[in-house]
Amino acid sequence: MDFFIRDARSLIPVEVKTTDSATKSLTKLTAQDGKYPDIRYGIKLCNKNIGFNGKFYTFPYFLTFLLKRFVRKDL
Repeated sequence: MDFFIRDARSLIPVEVKTTDSATKSLTKLTAQDGKYPDIRYGIKLCNKNIGFNGKFYTFPYFLTFLLKRFVRKDL
């Protein structure tokens, strides 16, 4: 994991990918198995479009400056 940020209700793992590869660590941290109850979702920064797969959000690099605003929203 590259870094973590926090919102009012949870800990959010953030992974920055230089290639379009799978993110095993983010998938493991966001698994709904109760092992990490403080983590509700994750964020992946990469060279792709905006998306959500049910476990983590994907954002292109150029939107990184908006992460603070996104995290403040009540998801």
